[in-house]
Amino acid sequence: MAILNPTTQHSIVREIQTLLLSHKHIHLRWLKAHVGYLGNECADQLAKEAITKGEPFLLPKPLSYLKSEIKSAALSIWQDNWDNGETGRSTPRVSNKPVGWNREETMFVTGHGPFPSYLLRFNLRTHDNCSCGEKGDPIHYATKCPFTLSWHFQTPTVPLKLQWLKNILTNNFSRTRLRLLMRFICDENNLIVEDND
Repeated sequence: MAILNPTTQHSIVREIQTLLLSHKHIHLRWLKAHVGYLGNECADQLAKEAITKGEPFLLPKPLSYLKSEIKSAALSIWQDNWDNGETGRSTPRVSNKPVGWNREETMFVTGHGPFPSYLLRFNLRTHDNCSCGEKGDPIHYATKCPFTLSWHFQTPTVPLKLQWLKNILTNNFSRTRLRLLMRFICDENNLIVEDND
């Protein structure tokens, strides 16, 4: 696959490509390994001998490998800082896998949305209470608020809060209910958020 890549920067691959272009009678084909093809078996044997003679044969690692290693290390450091941080958090473990969340789901998980508990941080509200009198955060609207009763989920216990959130986000029916809840909160924000200004 590397030899077929015309934009490769790897010096050994570039050398092979040049040799193949100047020797058009040489053709490369894929062969299944270890099924008795004489040339393939000889190549395997020579490769093993080269390794056992102790002569170092180092291929430089591609840039993509370095990027992957740096990303993995950064995620590990970030996760460690997150786990050992001082403030309470409700976001699941960090991952570099795409989650496919839409806008409403992201607002709910991060708490960055039309919630009094979030808006207070930016002085857009004078308090963090919902119209019903309790703290207006995402969990409140998803489990207790009388204005969002149609979309309520079972209230999670504190130690199982992350698992509760993960279960919601991995279940299509629950994700649909969560999106409807968030749309209601966004559309009817004046009903559920009381401001004393």
